[in-house]
Amino acid sequence: MATPERRTAPGTPAVSTGAPAASGPVPVMAPLGWVLILSAGTGLILASWLLYGAEASGMWAGYRDGIIGTVVVLAGMGLNSSLPKQALLGICGLAGILLILFAVFLDNENAVFVSELVAGIVLLVGVGLYASGRRS
Repeated sequence: MATPERRTAPGTPAVSTGAPAASGPVPVMAPLGWVLILSAGTGLILASWLLYGAEASGMWAGYRDGIIGTVVVLAGMGLNSSLPKQALLGICGLAGILLILFAVFLDNENAVFVSELVAGIVLLVGVGLYASGRRS
């Protein structure tokens, strides 16, 4: 006959007494807004390098949009830090409004017009999504 084995650990698993998981909606609006803000800034920087002409108006638009894109990317990165979110969202929103106004009122070539208009609209949508998705 076989001898039974002796168990050293109890046969029943330990029951977790941690806090239950929240069953609310998954917060996706703020991260989606953050991604839109960063993609608008990055796209604007890349457009100023790759699409703008080498004549005077293209160079000035490249300087202007490169600076705005860099500020937007830095402000977007600051949204994931402990810096005040309202001020950074205000900077991004102001940049979006400026880009739309530059696109509409300045006489630039089509590539500059389209990139400024698209980046401005995406920035404003991203700021709106980020602001609506924040809980604090």
